[in-house]
Amino acid sequence: MGLLRLLLAAIVLFEHTGGLGGYAMTGGAVAVQCFFIISGFYMGLVLNERYDRPALNRAFYTNRAIRIFAMYYLFLALHLAVFALVEVQGGTTPLGIYADDRIGLGERIGLGALNFTAIGQELPLWLTVEDGQLAWTATFKASGAGEVINYMMIPMAWSLSLELMFYAVAPFIARRSVKAIVVVLALSLAARALAAGGGLVDDPWSYRFFPFELALFLAGVLAYRVWASDRALWVGNAAKALALAVPVAILTWPWWSGDWPHDQFFSPPRLALLTLVALALPAIHGWSQRSAVDRAIGELSFPVYLGHLLVFAMLGALPLLKASPSLLTIATLLVTCALAWVLVRFVDVRIEALRRRIAARAGAAG
Repeated sequence: MGLLRLLLAAIVLFEHTGGLGGYAMTGGAVAVQCFFIISGFYMGLVLNERYDRPALNRAFYTNRAIRIFAMYYLFLALHLAVFALVEVQGGTTPLGIYADDRIGLGERIGLGALNFTAIGQELPLWLTVEDGQLAWTATFKASGAGEVINYMMIPMAWSLSLELMFYAVAPFIARRSVKAIVVVLALSLAARALAAGGGLVDDPWSYRFFPFELALFLAGVLAYRVWASDRALWVGNAAKALALAVPVAILTWPWWSGDWPHDQFFSPPRLALLTLVALALPAIHGWSQRSAVDRAIGELSFPVYLGHLLVFAMLGALPLLKASPSLLTIATLLVTCALAWVLVRFVDVRIEALRRRIAARAGAAG
């Protein structure tokens, strides 16, 4: 599953850099929702096979927090250091917005704090600036909206907030019966459908509102249950064909998705791809679970996701790359992957060792 995770991270990178001549596969929104399904699969697995009883919830929470925050704070420190250096040299960075008094000091402090909590970083997507104050908005892309997200040093980190909320509730859902999981999933989908009926179909409602996205996490949990019910079923040639259908569908998305409104959740192409990912995860996991190479590739996805905008901004200052958007995209992907490898090789390996010790002391299964 590691190759798929890195592919999805690359899609988000392509979305933010302009892609290759405009080619960005599914676009970032669909890629993030695929990540949510994968996250649900993994949480279903670890909560039923490793942290398989309530007594282990504390160790589960501790290790998930370390997993997210250790790498996030590393990248936050890197972003702040680079931004501070650029500001000292007279350049413009996201730090500069905090010196602007378009909103009050207290509001700026509150937004700044979200950079350190990670939890709540999706809130700026529901905020706009009106008459020098923050105000709620239901449409992220409406006139005047969207600028509040500029107070976040790592804009993509809003998705970490949703991940952390899922981790918070996962021990109380993922170990329950399939029927109970289906009921919660159905309620989440029903809530989204009701909101869509009321006109709430665009960004941020289409993929950033946790009560709606919970259905995708739980689709991943159900995919784990399907895999666990008959593991031998997911290692044959038919399973491999199903697994391969996912990257093929992602890579060819621009040619088969048609002219549907892709920014809305209930568009048929988006539903079809998300359904395919959920159905294929047992096959993808069955095929890749014993591959050390696939696992190593997958470890790059998180740092690539967190670091690509900083690399993109730095490389974009080079005249040769600035003149060629496609070349800049390729360079950003290569340099970000190289940076991710260094961090995984020399930093993340120590974080993982700590997490294993915590799990072992708590009595979690190997």
